[in-house]
Amino acid sequence: VSSNQNIASGTIPANLVLTGNSGQVLKWQKANEPTFSNPIDIVSNLTVLSGISIGVLNETTYFRAVVQNSGCVTNSAYSSAITISIESTTWNGTSWTNGSPSTTTSAIISGNFSSNGDFNANTLQVSNGANFIVLSGDTVILNGALIIDNGSSFTLKDNANLIQTSMAQNSGAIHVEKNTSALKRLDYILWSSPVADQLLQAFSPSTMSNRFYTYNPTTDLYNTITSPSTTAFSIGSSCLIRLPNNHPLTATVWNGAFFGTPNNGDVNLSVVDNAYNAVGNPYPSEIDADMFMTQNNITEALYFWRKTNNSNTSSYATYTSAGGVSNSGGDTLNLAPGSVLSVGQGFIVKATSTSIAFNNSMRTADVNSTLLRDMNDKSRVWLDISSTNGFFGQQMIAYMNGATTGIDNAIDGRFFNDRQTAFTSIIDNEEFSIQGRPLPFDAGDVVNLGFKSDVPTTYTISLNHFDGIFSEGQDIYLRDNSSGIVINLKTDNYTFTTLAGVFNSRFDLLYQNQLSNPHQSFDANQIAIYNQNTNFVINSGTLIMSKIKVYDITGRILIEKENINNTEFKIEMNTKNKVYIVQIISVNNEIITRKVIN
Repeated sequence: VSSNQNIASGTIPANLVLTGNSGQVLKWQKANEPTFSNPIDIVSNLTVLSGISIGVLNETTYFRAVVQNSGCVTNSAYSSAITISIESTTWNGTSWTNGSPSTTTSAIISGNFSSNGDFNANTLQVSNGANFIVLSGDTVILNGALIIDNGSSFTLKDNANLIQTSMAQNSGAIHVEKNTSALKRLDYILWSSPVADQLLQAFSPSTMSNRFYTYNPTTDLYNTITSPSTTAFSIGSSCLIRLPNNHPLTATVWNGAFFGTPNNGDVNLSVVDNAYNAVGNPYPSEIDADMFMTQNNITEALYFWRKTNNSNTSSYATYTSAGGVSNSGGDTLNLAPGSVLSVGQGFIVKATSTSIAFNNSMRTADVNSTLLRDMNDKSRVWLDISSTNGFFGQQMIAYMNGATTGIDNAIDGRFFNDRQTAFTSIIDNEEFSIQGRPLPFDAGDVVNLGFKSDVPTTYTISLNHFDGIFSEGQDIYLRDNSSGIVINLKTDNYTFTTLAGVFNSRFDLLYQNQLSNPHQSFDANQIAIYNQNTNFVINSGTLIMSKIKVYDITGRILIEKENINNTEFKIEMNTKNKVYIVQIISVNNEIITRKVIN
Protein backbone atom coordinates (compact mmCIF):
# COMPACT_ATOMS: atom_id res chain seq x y z
CA VAL A 1 0.00 0.00 0.00
CA SER A 2 1.36 3.40 -0.95
CA SER A 3 1.23 5.17 2.41
CA ASN A 4 -0.76 5.91 5.52
CA GLN A 5 -3.35 8.64 4.97
CA ASN A 6 -5.31 10.84 7.33
CA ILE A 7 -8.43 12.57 6.00
CA ALA A 8 -9.62 14.13 9.22
CA SER A 9 -9.26 17.49 7.45
CA GLY A 10 -12.23 16.57 5.29
CA THR A 11 -10.39 15.79 2.07
CA ILE A 12 -11.09 12.68 0.04
CA PRO A 13 -8.13 10.28 -0.33
CA ALA A 14 -6.90 9.10 -3.68
CA ASN A 15 -7.44 5.45 -4.62
CA LEU A 16 -5.12 3.08 -2.80
CA VAL A 17 -2.28 1.76 -4.92
CA LEU A 18 -1.97 -1.95 -4.14
CA THR A 19 0.76 -3.93 -5.89
CA GLY A 20 2.20 -7.45 -5.57
CA ASN A 21 5.11 -9.46 -6.91
CA SER A 22 4.61 -11.53 -10.03
CA GLY A 23 3.80 -15.20 -9.37
CA GLN A 24 2.25 -14.56 -5.98
CA VAL A 25 -1.47 -14.81 -5.22
CA LEU A 26 -2.64 -11.77 -3.24
CA LYS A 27 -5.69 -11.18 -1.11
CA TRP A 28 -6.46 -7.70 0.19
CA GLN A 29 -8.35 -7.20 3.43
CA LYS A 30 -9.76 -4.31 5.43
CA ALA A 31 -10.99 -4.07 9.03
CA ASN A 32 -12.23 -1.43 11.47
CA GLU A 33 -9.69 -2.44 14.13
CA PRO A 34 -5.92 -3.02 13.86
CA THR A 35 -6.00 -6.64 15.03
CA PHE A 36 -8.07 -7.73 12.01
CA SER A 37 -10.22 -9.96 14.19
CA ASN A 38 -13.06 -9.66 11.64
CA PRO A 39 -11.39 -8.81 8.33
CA ILE A 40 -13.30 -8.23 5.08
CA ASP A 41 -11.77 -9.37 1.80
CA ILE A 42 -11.58 -6.63 -0.82
CA VAL A 43 -10.17 -8.58 -3.79
CA SER A 44 -8.56 -12.01 -3.88
CA ASN A 45 -6.81 -14.41 -6.26
CA LEU A 46 -5.06 -11.73 -8.31
CA THR A 47 -1.33 -11.84 -8.87
CA VAL A 48 -0.83 -8.14 -9.56
CA LEU A 49 -3.26 -5.45 -8.49
CA SER A 50 -2.84 -1.70 -8.93
CA GLY A 51 -5.10 1.28 -8.31
CA ILE A 52 -8.10 -0.50 -6.77
CA SER A 53 -10.94 1.71 -5.54
CA ILE A 54 -11.75 1.12 -1.88
CA GLY A 55 -15.06 3.03 -1.95
CA VAL A 56 -16.28 5.53 0.60
CA LEU A 57 -14.89 5.33 4.13
CA ASN A 58 -16.77 6.70 7.12
CA GLU A 59 -14.50 5.59 9.92
CA THR A 60 -10.84 4.78 10.51
CA THR A 61 -10.03 1.69 8.41
CA TYR A 62 -7.05 -0.69 8.32
CA PHE A 63 -5.71 -2.49 5.22
CA ARG A 64 -3.28 -5.39 4.71
CA ALA A 65 -2.14 -7.76 1.96
CA VAL A 66 -2.26 -11.53 2.37
CA VAL A 67 0.32 -13.64 0.49
CA GLN A 68 -0.85 -17.22 0.01
CA ASN A 69 2.31 -19.22 -0.64
CA SER A 70 1.75 -22.16 -3.00
CA GLY A 71 -2.00 -21.62 -2.70
CA CYS A 72 -1.98 -22.90 0.89
CA VAL A 73 -4.30 -20.85 3.05
CA THR A 74 -2.64 -22.00 6.27
CA ASN A 75 0.75 -20.81 5.03
CA SER A 76 0.04 -17.14 4.65
CA ALA A 77 2.06 -14.04 5.24
CA TYR A 78 0.62 -10.61 6.02
CA SER A 79 1.88 -7.19 5.19
CA SER A 80 2.04 -4.46 7.79
CA ALA A 81 -1.31 -2.76 8.37
CA ILE A 82 -1.89 0.51 6.60
CA THR A 83 -4.18 2.96 8.38
CA ILE A 84 -6.52 5.53 6.89
CA SER A 85 -7.53 7.66 9.82
CA ILE A 86 -10.99 9.22 9.83
CA GLU A 87 -12.46 11.00 12.80
CA SER A 88 -15.99 9.67 13.18
CA THR A 89 -18.91 9.82 15.54
CA THR A 90 -22.02 7.65 15.71
CA TRP A 91 -25.57 8.61 16.65
CA ASN A 92 -27.12 5.70 18.51
CA GLY A 93 -30.61 7.17 18.72
CA THR A 94 -30.01 9.21 21.88
CA SER A 95 -26.45 10.60 21.79
CA TRP A 96 -23.18 10.88 19.83
CA THR A 97 -20.36 8.51 20.68
CA ASN A 98 -17.64 11.06 19.90
CA GLY A 99 -19.36 14.43 20.16
CA SER A 100 -21.41 16.22 17.52
CA PRO A 101 -20.05 15.93 13.96
CA SER A 102 -18.36 18.75 12.07
CA THR A 103 -17.04 19.35 8.54
CA THR A 104 -13.98 17.24 9.44
CA THR A 105 -15.94 14.38 11.00
CA SER A 106 -17.63 11.39 9.46
CA ALA A 107 -21.15 10.95 10.87
CA ILE A 108 -22.74 7.52 11.19
CA ILE A 109 -26.44 7.33 12.01
CA SER A 110 -27.49 4.04 13.59
CA GLY A 111 -30.63 5.34 15.34
CA ASN A 112 -33.47 7.63 14.30
CA PHE A 113 -32.44 11.27 13.95
CA SER A 114 -34.26 14.57 13.22
CA SER A 115 -32.43 17.80 12.51
CA ASN A 116 -32.46 20.68 14.96
CA GLY A 117 -30.80 23.34 12.84
CA ASP A 118 -28.12 22.92 10.19
CA PHE A 119 -26.06 19.70 10.16
CA ASN A 120 -22.40 19.56 9.04
CA ALA A 121 -20.25 16.50 8.43
CA ASN A 122 -17.49 15.19 6.21
CA THR A 123 -19.43 12.14 5.06
CA LEU A 124 -22.76 10.84 6.29
CA GLN A 125 -23.89 7.24 6.46
CA VAL A 126 -27.39 6.19 7.58
CA SER A 127 -27.39 2.54 8.63
CA ASN A 128 -28.98 -0.05 10.89
CA GLY A 129 -32.51 0.74 9.62
CA ALA A 130 -32.34 4.30 10.97
CA ASN A 131 -34.41 7.22 9.65
CA PHE A 132 -32.71 10.61 9.13
CA ILE A 133 -35.17 13.53 8.74
CA VAL A 134 -34.12 17.04 7.70
CA LEU A 135 -36.84 19.42 8.83
CA SER A 136 -38.07 22.43 6.85
CA GLY A 137 -35.61 25.32 6.99
CA ASP A 138 -32.63 23.13 7.94
CA THR A 139 -29.64 22.25 5.76
CA VAL A 140 -27.27 19.26 5.68
CA ILE A 141 -23.82 20.29 4.39
CA LEU A 142 -21.37 17.51 3.48
CA ASN A 143 -17.80 17.66 2.24
CA GLY A 144 -18.06 14.08 1.06
CA ALA A 145 -20.62 11.44 0.18
CA LEU A 146 -24.04 10.51 1.48
CA ILE A 147 -24.57 6.75 1.91
CA ILE A 148 -27.99 5.30 2.68
CA ASP A 149 -27.82 1.60 3.54
CA ASN A 150 -30.64 -0.78 2.63
CA GLY A 151 -33.47 -0.55 5.13
CA SER A 152 -32.49 2.97 6.21
CA SER A 153 -33.95 6.27 4.98
CA PHE A 154 -33.05 9.93 4.51
CA THR A 155 -35.86 12.50 4.05
CA LEU A 156 -35.62 16.17 3.06
CA LYS A 157 -38.77 17.96 4.10
CA ASP A 158 -40.13 20.84 2.01
CA ASN A 159 -37.71 23.82 2.10
CA ALA A 160 -34.87 21.71 3.53
CA ASN A 161 -31.54 21.44 1.70
CA LEU A 162 -28.76 18.94 1.09
CA ILE A 163 -25.56 20.70 -0.03
CA GLN A 164 -22.34 18.92 -1.03
CA THR A 165 -19.10 20.76 -1.67
CA SER A 166 -17.17 17.99 -3.45
CA MET A 167 -17.75 15.67 -6.40
CA ALA A 168 -18.35 12.70 -4.07
CA GLN A 169 -20.49 9.91 -5.43
CA ASN A 170 -23.60 9.17 -3.36
CA SER A 171 -25.22 5.79 -2.86
CA GLY A 172 -28.68 4.77 -1.81
CA ALA A 173 -31.98 6.60 -2.32
CA ILE A 174 -33.42 9.58 -0.46
CA HIS A 175 -36.89 11.13 -0.25
CA VAL A 176 -37.23 14.80 -1.27
CA GLU A 177 -40.56 16.38 -0.40
CA LYS A 178 -41.64 19.50 -2.31
CA ASN A 179 -44.90 21.35 -1.86
CA THR A 180 -46.36 23.59 -4.54
CA SER A 181 -47.96 26.95 -3.98
CA ALA A 182 -51.77 26.94 -3.79
CA LEU A 183 -52.89 25.72 -7.22
CA LYS A 184 -56.09 24.43 -8.79
CA ARG A 185 -57.09 21.34 -10.74
CA LEU A 186 -55.85 21.50 -14.37
CA ASP A 187 -52.92 23.78 -13.41
CA TYR A 188 -49.43 22.92 -14.65
CA ILE A 189 -45.95 23.10 -13.10
CA LEU A 190 -42.48 22.89 -14.66
CA TRP A 191 -40.66 20.29 -12.55
CA SER A 192 -36.99 19.26 -12.43
CA SER A 193 -35.84 16.23 -10.44
CA PRO A 194 -33.18 16.51 -7.68
CA VAL A 195 -32.57 12.75 -7.77
CA ALA A 196 -31.53 10.22 -10.40
CA ASP A 197 -33.90 7.89 -12.26
CA GLN A 198 -37.15 9.41 -11.00
CA LEU A 199 -39.95 8.19 -13.30
CA LEU A 200 -42.46 10.85 -14.34
CA GLN A 201 -45.68 8.94 -13.75
CA ALA A 202 -44.40 7.61 -10.42
CA PHE A 203 -43.78 11.20 -9.33
CA SER A 204 -47.39 12.21 -10.09
CA PRO A 205 -49.28 8.92 -10.37
CA SER A 206 -52.76 10.50 -10.54
CA THR A 207 -51.89 12.81 -13.44
CA MET A 208 -53.35 11.62 -16.74
CA SER A 209 -50.66 9.92 -18.82
CA ASN A 210 -51.12 12.38 -21.72
CA ARG A 211 -50.47 15.41 -19.51
CA PHE A 212 -46.67 15.20 -19.29
CA TYR A 213 -44.75 17.47 -21.68
CA THR A 214 -41.26 18.46 -22.77
CA TYR A 215 -40.44 21.83 -24.30
CA ASN A 216 -39.26 21.90 -27.92
CA PRO A 217 -36.75 24.76 -28.33
CA THR A 218 -36.95 24.72 -32.13
CA THR A 219 -40.74 25.20 -32.24
CA ASP A 220 -41.31 26.88 -28.84
CA LEU A 221 -44.08 24.35 -28.22
CA TYR A 222 -44.63 21.65 -25.61
CA ASN A 223 -44.59 18.06 -26.89
CA THR A 224 -46.44 15.22 -25.17
CA ILE A 225 -44.28 12.53 -23.54
CA THR A 226 -45.59 9.24 -24.92
CA SER A 227 -44.72 6.94 -22.02
CA PRO A 228 -44.32 8.77 -18.69
CA SER A 229 -44.54 5.47 -16.79
CA THR A 230 -41.18 4.37 -18.25
CA THR A 231 -39.61 7.82 -18.84
CA ALA A 232 -37.41 9.36 -16.17
CA PHE A 233 -36.58 12.99 -15.59
CA SER A 234 -33.41 13.97 -17.45
CA ILE A 235 -30.92 15.59 -15.09
CA GLY A 236 -30.88 19.38 -15.49
CA SER A 237 -33.97 19.42 -17.73
CA SER A 238 -37.58 20.10 -16.80
CA CYS A 239 -40.99 18.69 -17.69
CA LEU A 240 -44.39 20.36 -17.64
CA ILE A 241 -46.81 18.26 -15.59
CA ARG A 242 -50.50 18.88 -14.97
CA LEU A 243 -51.85 18.46 -11.46
CA PRO A 244 -53.78 15.24 -10.82
CA ASN A 245 -57.45 15.11 -11.80
CA ASN A 246 -58.39 14.49 -8.17
CA HIS A 247 -56.82 17.79 -7.08
CA PRO A 248 -59.36 20.30 -5.68
CA LEU A 249 -60.87 23.03 -7.85
CA THR A 250 -60.06 25.56 -5.14
CA ALA A 251 -56.46 26.73 -4.74
CA THR A 252 -54.75 23.99 -2.69
CA VAL A 253 -51.13 22.94 -2.05
CA TRP A 254 -50.05 19.74 -3.82
CA ASN A 255 -47.48 17.60 -1.99
CA GLY A 256 -44.85 16.20 -4.36
CA ALA A 257 -42.13 13.69 -3.45
CA PHE A 258 -39.02 12.53 -5.35
CA PHE A 259 -37.20 9.27 -4.57
CA GLY A 260 -33.75 8.29 -5.79
CA THR A 261 -30.02 8.83 -5.41
CA PRO A 262 -29.36 12.57 -4.88
CA ASN A 263 -27.68 14.38 -7.76
CA ASN A 264 -24.31 15.97 -7.02
CA GLY A 265 -21.42 17.60 -8.85
CA ASP A 266 -21.15 19.05 -12.34
CA VAL A 267 -24.11 18.84 -14.70
CA ASN A 268 -23.53 19.87 -18.31
CA LEU A 269 -26.69 19.92 -20.35
CA SER A 270 -26.75 20.05 -24.17
CA VAL A 271 -29.18 22.73 -25.37
CA VAL A 272 -30.11 24.62 -28.54
CA ASP A 273 -28.06 27.80 -28.89
CA ASN A 274 -29.87 31.15 -29.15
CA ALA A 275 -33.19 29.46 -28.35
CA TYR A 276 -35.44 29.03 -25.33
CA ASN A 277 -34.77 25.77 -23.47
CA ALA A 278 -36.58 24.14 -20.55
CA VAL A 279 -33.97 23.43 -17.87
CA GLY A 280 -34.17 23.01 -14.11
CA ASN A 281 -32.42 22.89 -10.76
CA PRO A 282 -30.80 19.41 -10.64
CA TYR A 283 -29.92 19.39 -6.93
CA PRO A 284 -31.70 18.62 -3.64
CA SER A 285 -30.83 22.17 -2.58
CA GLU A 286 -31.66 25.63 -3.83
CA ILE A 287 -29.29 27.33 -6.28
CA ASP A 288 -28.39 30.98 -6.72
CA ALA A 289 -30.22 32.35 -9.78
CA ASP A 290 -27.79 35.23 -10.34
CA MET A 291 -24.76 32.92 -10.15
CA PHE A 292 -26.44 30.55 -12.62
CA MET A 293 -27.02 33.43 -15.06
CA THR A 294 -23.48 34.80 -14.68
CA GLN A 295 -21.68 31.47 -15.10
CA ASN A 296 -23.76 30.61 -18.18
CA ASN A 297 -23.48 34.09 -19.71
CA ILE A 298 -27.29 34.41 -19.78
CA THR A 299 -28.37 37.74 -21.27
CA GLU A 300 -32.16 37.35 -21.14
CA ALA A 301 -34.58 36.79 -18.26
CA LEU A 302 -35.50 33.46 -16.67
CA TYR A 303 -39.14 32.51 -17.18
CA PHE A 304 -41.24 30.43 -14.77
CA TRP A 305 -44.57 28.73 -15.41
CA ARG A 306 -46.21 30.03 -12.24
CA LYS A 307 -49.96 30.46 -12.46
CA THR A 308 -53.38 29.04 -11.95
CA ASN A 309 -55.11 27.82 -15.09
CA ASN A 310 -56.35 31.03 -16.76
CA SER A 311 -56.21 31.64 -20.50
CA ASN A 312 -56.50 35.40 -19.94
CA THR A 313 -53.18 35.64 -18.16
CA SER A 314 -49.58 35.08 -19.26
CA SER A 315 -48.20 31.68 -18.29
CA TYR A 316 -44.81 32.95 -17.21
CA ALA A 317 -43.43 34.92 -14.31
CA THR A 318 -40.11 36.66 -15.00
CA TYR A 319 -36.77 37.07 -13.18
CA THR A 320 -33.60 39.04 -13.87
CA SER A 321 -30.84 40.29 -11.59
CA ALA A 322 -33.11 43.29 -10.95
CA GLY A 323 -35.72 41.05 -9.31
CA GLY A 324 -38.87 39.18 -10.27
CA VAL A 325 -42.44 39.88 -11.30
CA SER A 326 -45.53 37.75 -10.86
CA ASN A 327 -48.16 36.78 -13.38
CA SER A 328 -50.90 35.64 -11.03
CA GLY A 329 -53.46 37.69 -9.17
CA GLY A 330 -56.06 36.83 -6.57
CA ASP A 331 -55.24 33.83 -4.39
CA THR A 332 -51.82 33.32 -6.05
CA LEU A 333 -50.66 36.94 -6.02
CA ASN A 334 -47.30 36.19 -4.36
CA LEU A 335 -45.99 33.81 -7.02
CA ALA A 336 -43.01 35.99 -7.89
CA PRO A 337 -39.60 34.33 -8.49
CA GLY A 338 -36.75 35.39 -6.25
CA SER A 339 -32.97 35.19 -6.33
CA VAL A 340 -32.89 31.46 -5.59
CA LEU A 341 -34.14 28.58 -7.72
CA SER A 342 -35.91 26.20 -5.38
CA VAL A 343 -35.63 22.41 -5.22
CA GLY A 344 -37.56 20.84 -8.10
CA GLN A 345 -37.89 24.16 -9.96
CA GLY A 346 -37.97 24.06 -13.76
CA PHE A 347 -37.72 27.20 -15.89
CA ILE A 348 -37.19 28.54 -19.41
CA VAL A 349 -33.91 30.19 -20.35
CA LYS A 350 -32.53 31.52 -23.63
CA ALA A 351 -29.16 29.85 -24.15
CA THR A 352 -26.09 31.72 -25.42
CA SER A 353 -24.19 28.53 -26.33
CA THR A 354 -24.86 24.84 -26.92
CA SER A 355 -24.60 23.92 -23.23
CA ILE A 356 -26.02 24.93 -19.86
CA ALA A 357 -23.91 24.15 -16.80
CA PHE A 358 -24.83 23.56 -13.16
CA ASN A 359 -22.25 22.99 -10.42
CA ASN A 360 -21.97 22.78 -6.64
CA SER A 361 -20.77 26.39 -6.33
CA MET A 362 -24.29 27.54 -7.28
CA ARG A 363 -25.90 25.65 -4.40
CA THR A 364 -27.27 27.68 -1.50
CA ALA A 365 -29.29 27.24 1.66
CA ASP A 366 -31.04 30.60 1.37
CA VAL A 367 -34.46 29.08 2.12
CA ASN A 368 -36.00 32.43 3.03
CA SER A 369 -35.59 33.93 -0.44
CA THR A 370 -38.26 32.13 -2.40
CA LEU A 371 -39.95 35.52 -2.69
CA LEU A 372 -38.31 38.83 -3.51
CA ARG A 373 -35.85 40.38 -1.12
CA ASP A 374 -35.17 44.03 -0.46
CA MET A 375 -31.73 44.92 -1.79
CA ASN A 376 -29.85 47.95 -0.46
CA ASP A 377 -28.53 48.83 -3.91
CA LYS A 378 -31.93 48.70 -5.63
CA SER A 379 -35.01 50.91 -5.55
CA ARG A 380 -37.93 49.14 -7.19
CA VAL A 381 -41.59 49.58 -8.05
CA TRP A 382 -43.97 46.69 -8.81
CA LEU A 383 -47.09 47.66 -10.80
CA ASP A 384 -50.15 45.41 -11.19
CA ILE A 385 -52.91 45.49 -13.76
CA SER A 386 -56.16 43.53 -13.55
CA SER A 387 -59.36 43.47 -15.56
CA THR A 388 -63.00 42.73 -14.97
CA ASN A 389 -62.66 39.60 -17.15
CA GLY A 390 -59.92 37.99 -15.04
CA PHE A 391 -56.64 39.21 -16.56
CA PHE A 392 -53.69 39.90 -14.26
CA GLY A 393 -50.25 41.21 -15.13
CA GLN A 394 -47.29 42.64 -13.26
CA GLN A 395 -44.20 44.61 -14.22
CA MET A 396 -41.27 46.04 -12.30
CA ILE A 397 -39.08 49.14 -12.69
CA ALA A 398 -35.72 48.94 -10.87
CA TYR A 399 -33.18 51.71 -10.28
CA MET A 400 -29.89 49.88 -9.75
CA ASN A 401 -26.16 49.82 -10.39
CA GLY A 402 -25.19 48.62 -13.86
CA ALA A 403 -28.47 49.61 -15.50
CA THR A 404 -28.88 52.14 -18.30
CA THR A 405 -31.85 53.57 -20.16
CA GLY A 406 -31.09 51.13 -22.99
CA ILE A 407 -31.38 47.34 -23.07
CA ASP A 408 -29.15 45.76 -20.40
CA ASN A 409 -28.24 42.07 -20.51
CA ALA A 410 -29.53 40.00 -17.56
CA ILE A 411 -31.19 43.11 -16.06
CA ASP A 412 -34.01 43.93 -18.47
CA GLY A 413 -36.52 41.09 -18.89
CA ARG A 414 -38.54 40.93 -22.08
CA PHE A 415 -42.26 40.17 -21.94
CA PHE A 416 -42.56 36.53 -23.02
CA ASN A 417 -45.32 37.62 -25.44
CA ASP A 418 -47.57 34.62 -25.00
CA ARG A 419 -50.73 36.73 -24.56
CA GLN A 420 -52.34 39.57 -26.55
CA THR A 421 -53.03 41.54 -23.37
CA ALA A 422 -50.03 43.00 -21.56
CA PHE A 423 -48.86 45.80 -19.26
CA THR A 424 -45.16 46.43 -19.85
CA SER A 425 -42.50 49.13 -20.17
CA ILE A 426 -40.99 50.13 -23.49
CA ILE A 427 -37.28 50.14 -24.40
CA ASP A 428 -36.33 50.73 -28.04
CA ASN A 429 -39.90 49.88 -29.11
CA GLU A 430 -39.76 46.47 -27.36
CA GLU A 431 -41.99 45.27 -24.49
CA PHE A 432 -40.34 44.44 -21.16
CA SER A 433 -41.74 42.97 -17.95
CA ILE A 434 -38.67 44.14 -16.02
CA GLN A 435 -36.74 47.31 -16.77
CA GLY A 436 -33.58 48.52 -15.06
CA ARG A 437 -32.92 52.26 -14.84
CA PRO A 438 -29.62 53.95 -13.90
CA LEU A 439 -28.49 55.36 -10.57
CA PRO A 440 -28.35 57.94 -9.11
CA PHE A 441 -32.13 58.22 -9.07
CA ASP A 442 -33.58 61.30 -10.79
CA ALA A 443 -37.06 62.32 -9.64
CA GLY A 444 -37.58 63.93 -13.06
CA ASP A 445 -37.29 60.56 -14.82
CA VAL A 446 -40.22 59.45 -17.00
CA VAL A 447 -40.76 55.77 -17.88
CA ASN A 448 -42.88 54.97 -20.94
CA LEU A 449 -45.30 52.14 -20.10
CA GLY A 450 -46.78 49.83 -22.72
CA PHE A 451 -50.35 48.58 -22.75
CA LYS A 452 -52.33 46.39 -25.10
CA SER A 453 -55.70 44.64 -24.80
CA ASP A 454 -57.28 41.98 -26.96
CA VAL A 455 -60.79 42.90 -25.82
CA PRO A 456 -62.68 46.09 -24.88
CA THR A 457 -63.02 46.01 -21.10
CA THR A 458 -62.21 47.82 -17.84
CA TYR A 459 -58.77 47.64 -16.19
CA THR A 460 -57.30 48.80 -12.90
CA ILE A 461 -53.63 49.78 -12.45
CA SER A 462 -52.32 49.61 -8.88
CA LEU A 463 -49.11 49.65 -6.88
CA ASN A 464 -48.23 46.20 -5.51
CA HIS A 465 -45.20 47.08 -3.41
CA PHE A 466 -41.92 49.03 -3.54
CA ASP A 467 -38.54 49.29 -1.81
CA GLY A 468 -35.41 51.44 -1.59
CA ILE A 469 -35.96 55.19 -1.87
CA PHE A 470 -39.65 54.61 -2.58
CA SER A 471 -39.93 53.34 1.00
CA GLU A 472 -38.43 56.63 2.17
CA GLY A 473 -41.21 58.93 0.96
CA GLN A 474 -40.59 59.24 -2.80
CA ASP A 475 -43.98 59.50 -4.56
CA ILE A 476 -44.96 57.34 -7.53
CA TYR A 477 -47.33 58.75 -10.17
CA LEU A 478 -49.16 57.31 -13.15
CA ARG A 479 -50.02 59.61 -16.06
CA ASP A 480 -52.73 58.79 -18.61
CA ASN A 481 -51.71 60.77 -21.68
CA SER A 482 -55.09 60.21 -23.32
CA SER A 483 -56.95 61.98 -20.53
CA GLY A 484 -54.34 64.14 -18.85
CA ILE A 485 -55.00 62.47 -15.49
CA VAL A 486 -52.04 62.12 -13.12
CA ILE A 487 -52.62 60.13 -9.92
CA ASN A 488 -50.42 59.19 -6.99
CA LEU A 489 -50.34 55.38 -6.97
CA LYS A 490 -49.38 55.38 -3.30
CA THR A 491 -52.83 56.72 -2.44
CA ASP A 492 -55.08 55.68 -5.35
CA ASN A 493 -55.59 53.00 -7.97
CA TYR A 494 -56.44 53.99 -11.54
CA THR A 495 -59.44 52.42 -13.29
CA PHE A 496 -60.07 52.98 -16.99
CA THR A 497 -62.03 51.50 -19.87
CA THR A 498 -60.46 50.78 -23.22
CA LEU A 499 -61.15 49.47 -26.69
CA ALA A 500 -59.11 46.54 -28.02
CA GLY A 501 -55.75 47.56 -29.46
CA VAL A 502 -52.16 48.56 -28.72
CA PHE A 503 -51.67 51.79 -26.72
CA ASN A 504 -47.94 51.98 -26.03
CA SER A 505 -47.90 55.76 -25.63
CA ARG A 506 -50.88 56.09 -23.33
CA PHE A 507 -49.24 55.68 -19.88
CA ASP A 508 -46.10 57.02 -18.20
CA LEU A 509 -44.60 56.36 -14.77
CA LEU A 510 -43.56 59.60 -13.04
CA TYR A 511 -42.10 60.68 -9.73
CA GLN A 512 -43.31 64.28 -9.89
CA ASN A 513 -46.86 65.47 -10.57
CA GLN A 514 -46.55 66.53 -14.22
CA LEU A 515 -49.83 67.18 -16.03
CA SER A 516 -49.60 66.32 -19.72
CA ASN A 517 -52.76 68.22 -20.79
CA PRO A 518 -53.78 70.78 -18.14
CA HIS A 519 -56.72 71.98 -20.25
CA GLN A 520 -58.20 71.00 -23.56
CA SER A 521 -61.48 72.01 -25.17
CA PHE A 522 -64.33 69.54 -25.33
CA ASP A 523 -64.87 68.80 -29.03
CA ALA A 524 -68.12 67.21 -30.21
CA ASN A 525 -66.21 65.46 -32.98
CA GLN A 526 -64.31 63.47 -30.36
CA ILE A 527 -67.47 61.94 -28.90
CA ALA A 528 -68.22 58.39 -30.10
CA ILE A 529 -71.41 56.62 -29.02
CA TYR A 530 -72.12 53.09 -30.18
CA ASN A 531 -74.57 50.31 -29.37
CA GLN A 532 -73.63 47.23 -27.38
CA ASN A 533 -76.58 44.84 -27.07
CA THR A 534 -79.34 46.85 -25.34
CA ASN A 535 -76.78 49.30 -23.97
CA PHE A 536 -74.61 51.99 -25.49
CA VAL A 537 -71.02 53.03 -24.85
CA ILE A 538 -69.80 56.65 -24.76
CA ASN A 539 -66.14 57.34 -25.63
CA SER A 540 -64.85 60.91 -25.32
CA GLY A 541 -61.43 60.37 -26.90
CA THR A 542 -58.66 62.03 -24.85
CA LEU A 543 -60.86 64.20 -22.64
CA ILE A 544 -62.38 63.21 -19.34
CA MET A 545 -66.11 63.04 -18.69
CA SER A 546 -67.43 64.19 -15.33
CA LYS A 547 -71.19 63.62 -15.72
CA ILE A 548 -73.62 61.99 -18.13
CA LYS A 549 -77.36 62.65 -18.30
CA VAL A 550 -79.82 60.71 -20.48
CA TYR A 551 -83.25 62.17 -21.44
CA ASP A 552 -86.12 60.75 -23.39
CA ILE A 553 -87.50 62.63 -26.40
CA THR A 554 -89.93 64.58 -24.17
CA GLY A 555 -87.09 65.94 -22.06
CA ARG A 556 -87.71 63.74 -19.04
CA ILE A 557 -84.44 62.78 -17.35
CA LEU A 558 -83.98 58.98 -17.25
CA ILE A 559 -80.41 58.46 -16.06
CA GLU A 560 -77.86 60.68 -14.35
CA LYS A 561 -74.30 59.51 -13.64
CA GLU A 562 -71.76 61.59 -11.70
CA ASN A 563 -68.05 61.32 -10.80
CA ILE A 564 -67.22 59.36 -13.92
CA ASN A 565 -63.64 60.68 -14.30
CA ASN A 566 -62.97 58.54 -17.33
CA THR A 567 -62.93 58.74 -21.11
CA GLU A 568 -65.34 55.84 -21.63
CA PHE A 569 -68.58 54.83 -19.93
CA LYS A 570 -71.33 52.28 -20.55
CA ILE A 571 -75.00 53.20 -20.10
CA GLU A 572 -77.25 50.25 -19.37
CA MET A 573 -80.66 50.54 -21.09
CA ASN A 574 -83.52 48.07 -20.96
CA THR A 575 -85.21 48.88 -24.26
CA LYS A 576 -84.22 49.07 -27.92
CA ASN A 577 -85.31 51.16 -30.93
CA LYS A 578 -85.88 54.31 -28.89
CA VAL A 579 -84.49 57.82 -29.30
CA TYR A 580 -82.56 59.38 -26.42
CA ILE A 581 -80.80 62.67 -25.75
CA VAL A 582 -77.39 62.24 -24.14
CA GLN A 583 -75.76 65.18 -22.37
CA ILE A 584 -72.04 64.84 -21.59
CA ILE A 585 -70.28 67.22 -19.16
CA SER A 586 -66.49 67.39 -19.06
CA VAL A 587 -64.31 67.90 -15.98
CA ASN A 588 -63.98 71.50 -17.24
CA ASN A 589 -67.80 71.85 -17.13
CA GLU A 590 -68.09 71.97 -20.92
CA ILE A 591 -71.26 70.36 -22.28
CA ILE A 592 -71.91 68.33 -25.43
CA THR A 593 -75.40 67.05 -26.34
CA ARG A 594 -76.02 64.20 -28.77
CA LYS A 595 -79.14 62.41 -30.04
CA VAL A 596 -78.82 58.63 -30.20
CA ILE A 597 -81.03 55.67 -31.11
CA ASN A 598 -80.62 52.60 -28.95
